[in-house]
Amino acid sequence: MSKAAASVARAVAWPAAGLGVWAAHFGAIYAIHAFACERGFAGEQLFGIPWVMAMILGVTILALLMLGLLFWLGYPGGALTQGGEAEPRFTLWFGAIACVVSAFAVVFQAAPAMVLPPCS
Repeated sequence: MSKAAASVARAVAWPAAGLGVWAAHFGAIYAIHAFACERGFAGEQLFGIPWVMAMILGVTILALLMLGLLFWLGYPGGALTQGGEAEPRFTLWFGAIACVVSAFAVVFQAAPAMVLPPCS
């Protein structure tokens, strides 16, 4: 891969990483619900709480930690450089805002998924 192609790929992938974490979390929630319903784990307990709720809570915490790390690494106050050139300010701001929006979306999609029964 040439330097120019790597630069373009990085310029697109870095700001979109937060949205990717959000999408992965969305898929994981529905995979957990489907697995629990299919395998009969709907009423099982893990650490004293329902299995589905524990798994979704764990995936949500992991997603929020990843979003926090992406925000910290891509915050516009940081000094991300590639090849001695400063990262364009727009991509830094877009990446940071995408992480914040994704964090809110992760919380708002996890809340009903923890409350609703998996086989409804």
